[in-house]
Amino acid sequence: MAIIYTYPISPPVGTDLLVGTRSGVPRNPTRNFSVDQLAVYIIDNLNGTNLTVPIFFDTVNPTTGLVETTLVDSILTQNANPGGTTLTIAGNLYVTGALRDSNNNPGALGEVLKSTVTGTEWGLVSGSTEVIPFNNVTTITATHTGALGTFPSITVVNNNNIVIYGEIAYISTTQLTVTFASAQTGNLYLN
Repeated sequence: MAIIYTYPISPPVGTDLLVGTRSGVPRNPTRNFSVDQLAVYIIDNLNGTNLTVPIFFDTVNPTTGLVETTLVDSILTQNANPGGTTLTIAGNLYVTGALRDSNNNPGALGEVLKSTVTGTEWGLVSGSTEVIPFNNVTTITATHTGALGTFPSITVVNNNNIVIYGEIAYISTTQLTVTFASAQTGNLYLN
């Protein structure tokens, strides 16, 4: 049998086999397992309050010239594993594609991402007017900031720039609904 250090060093692949010893059982049997199985075990069995999402980078080993994948410190953490609901980024976030709201909407030029209490939505906010877009609905449930008071005045303008009317109900100090006889598309203007 060759001495371990005489084998060439190369990056592992998922089907590579590792040899280990099962401890804590009678006779401590030797067993083998693949790199893929080890990765699944590590991901599936890291229970606890926090999970650091690993980040890997490919680097060139200066001695061998081979490309190796290296685990680096992560700036991403998940609040629980399994079943986490919050991803925390400890640093800057750079987005190259669309940043989408809870309805998978990428927003439009000049809109800001706003909280709906249960999610997010894109909308316009300018001065003392809040603009809330809606698309092909008969009832709009809108959450506003409350900065305009408990009962802000509402103007509804459809996508043809025509003022339309619906039944308005003030649900809470920051939430209201507008109901139409048929599906409409446009914007709510609150002031």
